[in-house]
Amino acid sequence: MTKTISNLRNKSLLFVGWLLFSISACAKQQEILIVADDSYPPYSYVENNEIKGIYIDLINLAAQRLAKDYKIKFVAMPWKRALQEVKLGNAFAVIPPYIHSHKRDYIWPYSAALAYERVVAHCHDSIDLREHLLMQSDKPSKQSINVGINAGYMILNERLSQAKAQGLIKVWENRSTKANVLKLINRRIDCYLNDPLSTKWVLKGITESDSSLNFKEIHQTIEVMVQTAHIGYSSDENNRFKFKDDFVKRFDKALAAVKRENALDKIVAQYVH
Repeated sequence: MTKTISNLRNKSLLFVGWLLFSISACAKQQEILIVADDSYPPYSYVENNEIKGIYIDLINLAAQRLAKDYKIKFVAMPWKRALQEVKLGNAFAVIPPYIHSHKRDYIWPYSAALAYERVVAHCHDSIDLREHLLMQSDKPSKQSINVGINAGYMILNERLSQAKAQGLIKVWENRSTKANVLKLINRRIDCYLNDPLSTKWVLKGITESDSSLNFKEIHQTIEVMVQTAHIGYSSDENNRFKFKDDFVKRFDKALAAVKRENALDKIVAQYVH
């Protein structure tokens, strides 16, 4: 009986020791708050109240190599709000911005590239955006083309920026990819600028849920730009994130390692059929 009690006591002490060790190990982890675009499928989006996407999976995979010291927490929100959270210093980082270091001085540095993205224009068949951009703004026949973009996106190239200043196009910022695609289908805008994979992803979901809507009179036209997407870190002027330099360097190494293993291609294949 005495031996049994002694064994139980020893097991209890071992369990308590393991529990204390586990709590201590967890306490050493630094939580990393990354705010993410909630409406940019398949890269970053919310489905059934869960954040998903190519970049979410890729970052999580790389972060596994830093799990001893860092734990990443994603919070999804509208893009403009996500940028604001970083600007206010409430979030350590945001995904997935393009590099705009002069226009967004509150973001620095940027991670190594997550992936290359294309920005293209989808327009109605009756709209020749390429020809329209060759027009001179002082011609009496000029007429503005309504162009939709996601709120907070900086995706106008130099020619489109000039065309906007000249009145050749009017740019409308809408809440999300879905809002823009619906407005495009319903002819409330003439063209929509975004990554083609994201546009087609949303279109597929819309047309599957409502067969009366279609994309048959809309085509992909000019390529606006090719950019790299990144984690954009808070410039942290108040030095709140003491761990920043260490995390930035180590994450880039982890990201490079998983990309050498073709992780990005494997993740994309899971989302794109």
